Amino acid sequence: MTSEQKNKKLNIVLPAYNEEKVIGDSTERLSGFCRQNMTAYDWKIIVADNGSTDKTADIVRKMEKDSGNKIVHKLVSAKGKGLAVREGWQSFDADVYVFMDADLSTDLSGLPALTNAIEQGYDLAVGSRMALGSVVRRSLKRKIISKVFSLLVRRKFGLRIKDYPCGFKAANNKIVRELLPLVKNNTWFFDTEMIIRAAKKGYKIKEIPVKWTDTDEDAGRESKADLKKIIKEYLKELKKLKADLPR
Repeated sequence: MTSEQKNKKLNIVLPAYNEEKVIGDSTERLSGFCRQNMTAYDWKIIVADNGSTDKTADIVRKMEKDSGNKIVHKLVSAKGKGLAVREGWQSFDADVYVFMDADLSTDLSGLPALTNAIEQGYDLAVGSRMALGSVVRRSLKRKIISKVFSLLVRRKFGLRIKDYPCGFKAANNKIVRELLPLVKNNTWFFDTEMIIRAAKKGYKIKEIPVKWTDTDEDAGRESKADLKKIIKEYLKELKKLKADLPR
């Protein structure tokens, strides 16, 4: 990056609800990575806490105190991943906005490519487990869910993007200022809706291949995902969004 980019601000949000088992390690790993690899930015990590009832808030507040305000605990008004991302992004103005899953399922090695895409003029950069070059460790059931969902979205909306719900995305100021107010979903469908609305409005979107590990599988826990229920919910949300988009 050039010297002109030295003072650019980077807002990174970790949505969290009852993540006491992982939030300390994840936030420390992310801050360490930023100190080593994101030196061109004035970065800040916002843990957007959906009112956790465990020790998540205590852990992050302790880290906030020790970090010189590089790590911030943000109490979010209600539950919902989308609401956490929305309020976290809107808490601190930045040039590049990122969010990622609190368990860091996506390897942090993909973060520079994500932010570089925004620097190169893309409005959205989307971590993709289906892009050429991605490396994915996950159960067969979850692979099926992702591929079916991808196919449903692409056919229904005529899009070429492959991976919509991957929790690893970056956006520029235009997305936060102009598009975010149009996104209605505040839960798990939030970022899928954001991508679809962005694509339909002509924003530039780039998919970034990632290294991704299913943390449940990696810990030896079998997925309890109900494929039929999830597909039914996806279809419901897609139908609502389709009806809401301009003809």
